[in-house]
This record gives sequence, C-alpha cells and structure tokens, in this order.
Amino acid sequence: MRGFLLSLLVGVSLSAYNTDDLKKALEEKECIGCDLRGANLSKMDFSGGDFHGSDLSGADLRESMFEMSDFNDCNLSGVNAQKALFWKGTMKRSDLTYIHARGANFKGAHLEQSNLSFADLRETKSWKANFTDAILKKTDFTNAELGDSQFIRNDLRTVKLKQSLLWQTHFSGVVMTKTQCAHAKKEEALLDSNVTCR
Repeated sequence: MRGFLLSLLVGVSLSAYNTDDLKKALEEKECIGCDLRGANLSKMDFSGGDFHGSDLSGADLRESMFEMSDFNDCNLSGVNAQKALFWKGTMKRSDLTYIHARGANFKGAHLEQSNLSFADLRETKSWKANFTDAILKKTDFTNAELGDSQFIRNDLRTVKLKQSLLWQTHFSGVVMTKTQCAHAKKEEALLDSNVTCR
C-alpha cells in the first residue's frame, strides 16, 4: 500500500507544470515550448502572448484574455477555458480535445488542422473563426454564434449544432447529417455544391 501511494505521488508530481516556465509566462506573458500542465492562468491578461508549442493540458484559463495570442502546435486538452477570450488568436494544429470553453470568445480565431473532439464550445462566440481541416468529433456547439465562420473539409455528423447561429457560415467539402444541413440552410449559411448531406 505504501509503495502504491508513493508511486501515485510521484505520478502526480511528474504531471505538474514547470515552476520556472510558469514564472516566465506570468512575468513575460509568453512561454514558447513550455510545460504549463495544470497551471493556474485564470483571470489574467495575456493578450499578444506567445505560447507556441507549449503543453497546457489541464490548465485553468478561465476568464483570461488571450487576444491575438499564439497557441499554434499546443496541447490544450482538458483545459478549463470558460469565458476566456481568444479573439483573433492562432491555435493551428493544436490538441483541444475535451476543452471546457463554454461562453468563451473565439472570434476570428484560426483553428485550422486542430483536434476539437469532445470539446465543450457551448454558447461560444466564434464569428469568422476558421475550422478548416479541424477534427470535430462530438464537438458541442449548442447555442454557439458561428456566423461567417469557415468549415472546410470536416466531418460534422457527430457535432452538436442545436440552436447555433450559422448566418453566412461557409461550409465546403464537409459531410453533414440531413438535419444539420436543414438547420444550416434555415440559418442562411453558405453551402457549396460539394457538401454531402446524409
């Protein structure tokens, strides 16, 4: 039993953030390739910050501002980003699986080639966001504002779009359910001729 508890404690310490990296992030508002796993970065202003290639899995980003920040090639899986601001930020090729971002702002954000599977994006504001080639498995966009966003080459069949705003949202080369297609057309979305409705 004692050995089990020791190994458990060692496992916990191995999954913690690097204290020097956290200090750098807080003082300089940037930390490239850093270990910020589980770090508390909530309710702060990191606008214009650069976190390129960093591991922020499980971190607390609630209500923080990351306006025009760089999160390309990052691990953001399991992050708590409720009501955070990512306005015009870049999050390309990043892991956003299981992110909790209810009520967050992704207006103009670049999410190309990112994995947003199982992401909670309910009530988000994502006007003009770019989801080209993003993986969207069981992503929840319920009550989200997705006007003028781009969905290109995505499989959306397991995505929740209930009561989402899709005015002028561009769909191209995507696969959707018939229900999703009907909703998109009702919302005056732009569906290219290569959209598949099943």
